[in-house]
Amino acid sequence: MPTPPKPAPPPAPPASKPSAPAAASCSASRLSPIPRPTAKPLPPAVASMRERIIKAAVACDYAGLQKLGDEKGPSVRFSYDPDQDMATTWRIQEEWKDSPQPVLARLVHVLNLPFYQEGNLYWWPTAFREGATDADFALLKGIYPDEMITDMREQKSYIGMRVGISADGDWQAAIQGD
Repeated sequence: MPTPPKPAPPPAPPASKPSAPAAASCSASRLSPIPRPTAKPLPPAVASMRERIIKAAVACDYAGLQKLGDEKGPSVRFSYDPDQDMATTWRIQEEWKDSPQPVLARLVHVLNLPFYQEGNLYWWPTAFREGATDADFALLKGIYPDEMITDMREQKSYIGMRVGISADGDWQAAIQGD
């Protein structure tokens, strides 16, 4: 009686595919990259810059944000260390081990709030303007802790993230604090 043939070896495992790079992670990564519609129309250059800032923040693209800030020359005023660029500062704040700060999420949230115009600049949020109302401060709920909003309202002084874009689309300011 002939010996039965040996079973075929199992197929080789499929070649491993290179793993995709990990998705960027920051406080804004789960937010929508599509800006909310504004109540009043923005000039096209301002609307474009606002849209590109939101898109870069949601993508956690610090270098892209820095590039937008320097698009028309190094002009963005921002908070904190004057010897460090905006992108590095924000990355450090987002990644602080003991107390990470949701800088990019606040940037996106603020740019989705109503704006006001002061001269050649378009500013977000309206809580930053002189004579801001309780309604302006109420829009900040969920962006800042309730106690902080109450304090800002009582002091009539908004100290959160404020963003300014000039009428020609130059990102001028992204300031937090006093």
